[in-house]
Amino acid sequence: MLYKYIIKFDSGEEKIVDIEFDPTTLNILPKLKAEIPDWALLDCCKCSVCPHDSSSHRYCPIAVNLAEVTQMFSDRASTETVDARVVSREREYFKRTSLQSVLSSVIGLYMVTSGCPVMNILKPMARHHLPFSSMDETIYRSMSSYLLQQYFRKRLGMEPDWDFKKLSKAYENIGVLNQAIVSRLSKTYIKDANNNAVIILDVFAKMVTLTIDQSRPTKEYISQE
Repeated sequence: MLYKYIIKFDSGEEKIVDIEFDPTTLNILPKLKAEIPDWALLDCCKCSVCPHDSSSHRYCPIAVNLAEVTQMFSDRASTETVDARVVSREREYFKRTSLQSVLSSVIGLYMVTSGCPVMNILKPMARHHLPFSSMDETIYRSMSSYLLQQYFRKRLGMEPDWDFKKLSKAYENIGVLNQAIVSRLSKTYIKDANNNAVIILDVFAKMVTLTIDQSRPTKEYISQE
């Protein structure tokens, strides 16, 4: 599975990000890297919810995969306006928007497919990745995807979580992880495009949790048949 992000700046400069992952495992297919930066070491700004130990995992799996793409935009401001085209095998997407919005989609896809156990709960969403998704779209996709997982858990004789309790807790942990990633990036890059992209993801994560905790069903979302 492949998503190609083609990002064109008003200056005419163009950058291309190819994100390819295994269609079965949904794990990103790693690229050969000449050098992995020190900020990708597991113990550098390690998040408190990380289940790994540096004795067996030298590097943070998310940081390793983000190293190349964040370097590409290390000298860019988050508010730069770009023309972004995303090509997948099924269709293409286009939007003129801020660089931080584009990078939020890119980095979010990297994070859920990098093999981090904290992010695994969101991995099924990568199969139907939606570039430039809005807040409402993100909340709807996240909760719908999770409910479908619970349906299949029930079919397999496993205990389903219809009340979203585990999803809410998972998003709390993801919030901790997001802050740790921002801390890693802050150690390296002066411009804020990468940092703000992760901050946007964190805001979305917090809104999903808030929706789970406070939302009440309304008639427009329920079939009357």
